[in-house]
This record gives sequence, structure tokens and C-alpha cells, in this order.
Amino acid sequence: MAGNPQRISFIYPGRRGSALECTLALHAIALRMGWDSQIVLSRDNTRAGIVRELYPEARFADFFSPRQIASLRRSLAGRMAFFTMMSPKMLPLFLSLPSRKIFYFHATYDYSYSPRTARDALNEALHWLLIRNSTVAAATQPGLARQIRKHVGVDALVLPHPPYSPIRGAFFSGEKAVKLPFGKEEYFLNFGEIARESKGTGLLLEAVRGTGLQVVLAGRRDGVKPARNLFHINRWVDDAELYWLVKNCRAVVLPYMLRSQFSGCLALAFHFRKPVIAPDTETFSGWVEEGKTGWLFSHSSAASLRSRMLEVSRGDASFSAGEIARVEKENEKRSEHGLCLLANG
Repeated sequence: MAGNPQRISFIYPGRRGSALECTLALHAIALRMGWDSQIVLSRDNTRAGIVRELYPEARFADFFSPRQIASLRRSLAGRMAFFTMMSPKMLPLFLSLPSRKIFYFHATYDYSYSPRTARDALNEALHWLLIRNSTVAAATQPGLARQIRKHVGVDALVLPHPPYSPIRGAFFSGEKAVKLPFGKEEYFLNFGEIARESKGTGLLLEAVRGTGLQVVLAGRRDGVKPARNLFHINRWVDDAELYWLVKNCRAVVLPYMLRSQFSGCLALAFHFRKPVIAPDTETFSGWVEEGKTGWLFSHSSAASLRSRMLEVSRGDASFSAGEIARVEKENEKRSEHGLCLLANG
């Protein structure tokens, strides 16, 4: 492959969110494989400054500008165009590209824990359009690939969510301390889009109710009742604060309800060598190794989650930062393998 490297461009038109880390990680992995890799981001990305500093090769564009879209089409000729997550801003470029297109699906068609809204219906329509017009569709998990087959009628390849270890280290260097009522490594952390019931924050709150387990919730969610053992940062948490919160927690709790759900929360926890507590579902196989990189609890069981958190709080459960680093390296290889499958798919 070194003599005839794959030519690929990772494209994310979104303004903020962990899709940026995903995009950078895949770009870094492709470069390590000897591929001719590029990054194309929206010029309004909130972290454009740090990306420009660390990745001067990155290109920034206005995805609503016909002139810039035309320029991008020319520069992408003969390259694989890999769209790392759905954003409505991608449509003018995506639909006009004659070249090979890959779309990476992170969403879900499962509404077991929340009613299907008009916004969900719109997102489904956009996903259908993107998947149907892709040369290859990719999903982070086998469960999501099965959902695509069922709802769209398209076979999707699996590209596991990449670890963040290949990203240039200074990307995560900025930290901003958050004033908490708990000391360092005395609290469990749950963060992200925690308003979604499928994220399992409700299960976590049930699990810690009436206990002394100290929890920090970082993210917007209405209706959280105050408690002495609970601290809620009910807003968008900026990156510098989030890095500090992850770096100083006891463990990251991922009480996800959907069996096919995965996000960058685990990858970020592992970047800071923090263990995770996650449900015993297919999603976390290859990531969570019991007593090494974290601990598993029975899916959707508040009692099981409470038991695990109490064990960790008492110091009866161990983990290894070295094992977390090892699993990250293994998952870099899984990402390499997945990219190769997509390139040849």
C-alpha cells in the first residue's frame, strides 16, 4: 500500500461536538498507514484555532458558498470523500460529488426510551438520503449496521469508533478547573447529551439515590432534583472544563440504555487513562475489560450499577492505566482494519 497509497479526505461540516475528535483520529490513523489523507472542516468550527495550530494541513470551508463548494469538488476529484457525521451543511457538497463517498453513521432508529419526534423524522430522512447516496455506508457498531439494513435496505460495513490516542497530544492540553463540592477522584462523572433518556442518566440517578455516592453530571438536562451527593452543571460544558472533569474523576459512568449506543465519552475517558463503568452489551466488547479498563454492570439494572459503583467507591475494584493504553493501541489496529475494508468495499 505504501507504493500506491489510498487518497482520502475526512470531512466534517459541523460547528461543535465530538465528531471533530473522531475526524482527527481517523485522519491520524490514515496518515500512520501511509495514506494520502486530508481534513476538511467548517470554518465556523468552535475549535478551528487549535486545529489550525496542530494540523496546518487542515482545510476550512464555507459549506454554503457555491464558489467554495465548486473548489472543494475539484480538490476531492479522485479521492475518497469520508463524511464523519451527519450535518445538514454537508448536503450541497455531498450530493454534488461524483467521487467515491463514505458516510459514517453514529445515530439510531431505536426509540425505545423516548418518543419519535418531528426532528427525529427529519434526521431519519436525511440519514436515508445520505446512506442511499453513499458508495459505502459505515457504522460504529454491528448493531447500528443491522439497523441500517432493516430501515434503509443497505448493507453497512463496521468501522469501530476510533480511540483518541493518535490525535496530536496538545489538542487535549487546555484545562480549566471547575469548582466542585467534592475532592479530586472522589466523584463519578456522567457527561454529554444527557437529556436523552437513551443515555441512561435517569438510571444513574436511580442507582445513586439514597447512597453517599458522589456524582457530577456535566450537560444540559431538566428536572434533576438537587441532592448533597449530586452536582449538576446544567449547560454546555466547554472543552477545557470537560478535560479537567474527566482527568480528576474517579471513573466515567456510561449507563447507556440502547444496546447499540456508543459515543466519544469512552474514548475521551481512556485518553485520560480513566476507567469506565458500562453496561454488558455488545457495544463495549473490545473496550471494557473487567478489572482492567473498567467494570460492567447488567444492562438497564439500577441495582447492578449501584453495586458496581459502591465497589469502586470502596476500593474493592481495580483497574490499570497500562491496560487502558494497551486497549487503545489494539483499537487503533481495529480502526486501521476498518478503514481498509471501507477503502476496498
